[in-house]
Amino acid sequence: MLYLRHAWLLGALANLVAADETDCNPLNTTCPADAALSTEHTWWFNETLDDKLWDMQTGEIEYTSEGADFSIKTENASTLLVSNFYIFFGVMEAHVKMAKGAGIISSVILQSDDLDEIDWEWVGYNTSQVQSDFFGKGNTTTSDRGGYHAVENADTEFHNYTSYWDKDRLEWWIDGELRRTVNYSEPLTVYGKNYPQTPCRVKVSNWPVGIPSQSVGNIEWGGGLVNWTNLPFTMTVQKIRVQDFSSGKEYEYIGHNGSYDSIKVVSGNSTAAKEISKAPAKSLSQKWDDLGTAAHIGVYCGAAAFAALCIAGFVLYFLRQRRQGRLERALGEGQGGAAVDPTEMETYKKQWRQSDWTTRRGYQAMERIFDHKAKQLIRTDSEIPAEDNLLGWLLCKHSHTIHPMIYTPLSCKEVKFALVATQETITRFLCARLLTLYSVSTE
Repeated sequence: MLYLRHAWLLGALANLVAADETDCNPLNTTCPADAALSTEHTWWFNETLDDKLWDMQTGEIEYTSEGADFSIKTENASTLLVSNFYIFFGVMEAHVKMAKGAGIISSVILQSDDLDEIDWEWVGYNTSQVQSDFFGKGNTTTSDRGGYHAVENADTEFHNYTSYWDKDRLEWWIDGELRRTVNYSEPLTVYGKNYPQTPCRVKVSNWPVGIPSQSVGNIEWGGGLVNWTNLPFTMTVQKIRVQDFSSGKEYEYIGHNGSYDSIKVVSGNSTAAKEISKAPAKSLSQKWDDLGTAAHIGVYCGAAAFAALCIAGFVLYFLRQRRQGRLERALGEGQGGAAVDPTEMETYKKQWRQSDWTTRRGYQAMERIFDHKAKQLIRTDSEIPAEDNLLGWLLCKHSHTIHPMIYTPLSCKEVKFALVATQETITRFLCARLLTLYSVSTE
C-alpha cells in the first residue's frame, strides 16, 4: 500500500509536465472555438498523416511498414504529435509499442484547452506495465488518480489501448478487456468537479523525464536518469481510431466554469470530416486486413476455382488439338492411299480457309483428299447407307452444323442420290465437318 501511494504521488508530480500547457485556457479568458471531428475515423500510421488534421509540433516521425516511429535520437530530444480536431466525449483507440529505457515516457492522451486530461502512459524501465490517469481542469493537488495495468511485452508487441469517455464514466480497455472504470459522481473525481468533460484533442508523445532539469520526484517516477548511450529510444504507433460522440462544426465555451453544459455545439459541417472524406483510399494490404475471415476464405476459394477452370480449359484445348491432328493423320494414311505430307495438308487447309465461297473452286484441293480418303474413313460407321447415297446421307446428317442455309429433311434415309448433283458444294461442307468433328484412330 505504501508503494502504491508512493507511485501515485510520483505519477501526479510527473503529470505536472503534461497538464500545464495550453494555447488558451477558457477558464481564464474567451478562447476561439475548437474544431470538431464530428465523425469516426481510423488513421494508419504507415503512411504520411494529413497535415490539415495532424500537427507535428516537436521532433519528427518516421513511417515504416508497421507504423510510425517516434524516436528520441539525440540527448534531451522529444516528439509531440497533436490533432487539429477535438472530440466532445468519444473513443480513442491506439495500437502502440512503448519505448524502452529508464527515464523515457511514451504517452497517448486526450487533453482539453482547460486541461482536462485522459492518459495512457508507459514508463520506459517497465515493459510489462501501462499506467492510466485523468485530470480535471489541470488539478494535480491529489495523488490518488493513477492506475497500473499489467501488459506483457509492451515494447515488442502492439497492444490495443482504448479510452471510452462520456459524461457519466471513463473506461480504460487493453486488447478488448476492460481494466478500469471511473464514474462521474464519485469521490475520486470530487463528485464531478475533477472529471474530464470539455472537448479534447489527441496528443502522442515520446519524451525524457529522466533529465537533470526535472524534479527529483519526476526522475524517480521515470526510473532514474536517461542513459544516453542507449540511443535511440523509439515508440511505434501502428494506428489510432478516434470517434466523436458529438456532431457539429465547432465546440464553443460559453462560460468559464469548465463544465460540459457550458459547451455549445455549433451546427454545421465539420472541416475535419470533410478533409477525411477526401483522404486517400486504404492500401490493398489494409483493405485485406479489414476483411473478415469469411471474406478471406471466399477469395481463396474463388481463386482456386478460377485456377481449376483455367486448367480444364487447357486440357480441353489440348484434347481438341490432338483430335484434329489424329484426323489429319488418318486422312493422309487411310486404307490403300498414299500418305499426305503434313506440310501439304497445312497448305490445303490455308487454301480452303482463304477460298471464295461464290466461285465454287475454293475446295479443289480438299475435294481431292475427300475423293481418296473420306469414303473409306466414314464407312466405319455402321449407320452409313449404300454407296449411292453416301454424300446425300452425310449432307443430311450434318447439314445443321455445316451450314445454316442447307435444308435438313425429317428422315435422312429419304435423301436421294440426286443431291450428288451439287457434289462440289457438298464436298466443301463435308470436308470442313470432317476436319472439326471426326476423330479417327489409325491403330
